[in-house]
Amino acid sequence: MRSLDGVQKRPEQGGSAARVRGAAVAAVSATMAVAAHGAAGAAAPDGTGALLLLGLAVALAAAATSLPWLSSTAMGLLSLLGAGQLAAHLVLEVSAHHPGAIDASMVAAHVAAVAGCAGIIALAERIGPRCAAALSRVLPQLVTPIPVVTSQPWRPICVDVPTQRSAVLAASVGRRGPPRL
Repeated sequence: MRSLDGVQKRPEQGGSAARVRGAAVAAVSATMAVAAHGAAGAAAPDGTGALLLLGLAVALAAAATSLPWLSSTAMGLLSLLGAGQLAAHLVLEVSAHHPGAIDASMVAAHVAAVAGCAGIIALAERIGPRCAAALSRVLPQLVTPIPVVTSQPWRPICVDVPTQRSAVLAASVGRRGPPRL
């Protein structure tokens, strides 16, 4: 797609693609940070750490959906995942009470998480629209709709039934009120 000044531009992704990227980055950042910490021998987060990771995931999803360069570029994806791993590491470090426990295996695990997840998310963004288009063509042929039987239009039956009151009920006077104190 060329702009008016002749510069080649990448087509902008729609709102749903940005939301899918945001959800993927949020889920992957929290999950892979915990997995990377576990692979390096660190403890699992407690309740507070899990809530902080959830808040971090929500913040990453909001950033991925609201900032256009984060939701449409490869560098945006890498920076989101890198920032997510760094922030998640800090959250897990604080919640697991092991300050300064960064070693080469933990850094390698976080870098591997960023690289692997970026590749998977980028691949999913690339093949996702094609899969959705293929499914939209194939599913109507595989699934036949249930036929609707049309008959006479439904009309309610109204019957006028006189009410039957007994003589006691007709002569009674209601004295319902608040209780006497």
